[in-house]
Amino acid sequence: MTRRAPVLVTGVPRSGTTWLARELAASPGTALGGREPMNPRGRQHALAGTLDGWARLTTPTARQRRALALAYRGADPRVFSRYGHRQWAAPLPWTRVVVKDPFALLSLPAVVATTGARPVLVLRHPAAVLGSYRRMGWSPDLEELAGVLAAAGDVRDPAGEPLHLPAPGTVGEAEAMASFWHVLHALALADAASLPGLLVVDHEDVAAADGCVLAALRANLGLAAPADTPADTPAAPTGSAGDTGDLHRLDRSPEQAATAWRAHVDPEELAVVERVTASTRARLAELRLRG
Repeated sequence: MTRRAPVLVTGVPRSGTTWLARELAASPGTALGGREPMNPRGRQHALAGTLDGWARLTTPTARQRRALALAYRGADPRVFSRYGHRQWAAPLPWTRVVVKDPFALLSLPAVVATTGARPVLVLRHPAAVLGSYRRMGWSPDLEELAGVLAAAGDVRDPAGEPLHLPAPGTVGEAEAMASFWHVLHALALADAASLPGLLVVDHEDVAAADGCVLAALRANLGLAAPADTPADTPAAPTGSAGDTGDLHRLDRSPEQAATAWRAHVDPEELAVVERVTASTRARLAELRLRG
């Protein structure tokens, strides 16, 4: 039996990739490992230890190709985690594997060419990402991304402007996040022309109560609607920090998770974020899937 193409859910970290991947993995005949194959942080997989930060792979090494192939076939238990779903079924040839990996965002052509995956880019408002990073105590990876950007050559944003990043500590939190978000998406958009199967979904659209965009996404991917409720929400870890530290708060309703940020971002910061990211947001809005 020929294995069906895996599904890759990607986007800037804190964009709802875990939630959406679990929603898709609730469809019959699917499985989700839960860990991110290209994530270089902590004890993550980092493509079998070949990555130490953000990377834009164009010609993966043999080791990296093997690591990608195994992960996207569900055949590498190192990418299984508590946020996965039906991992035991992932290696079976009739299972459709769902992979979530924000760090694949800059390497979509290489990942798709190696694995045959159908990519889904989750678009979340940069101010929402700012609020989520603050909750986690994280900062945007400007230094790492600067190296990637320098190696990318003359890539411009959708308005034709050269891409650039501020040096860490030279701008406020809002502008730092906006620049990070803008450059990540502009680089991904530069690759989009070679990815005719790319699906772009807005986080608020796909989390809406009417379910229209989520249903349209499943239909585009050839996934059936779940027979019952989505994958069970993992229990919060003992001693977790609740509202200020949990990695994923999957106990909230999708609509609440998608819109709660609006009450926690200063209007002046929102204006900065929207100014810096205007061209990328406009182009992504044109590409997004509608119900």
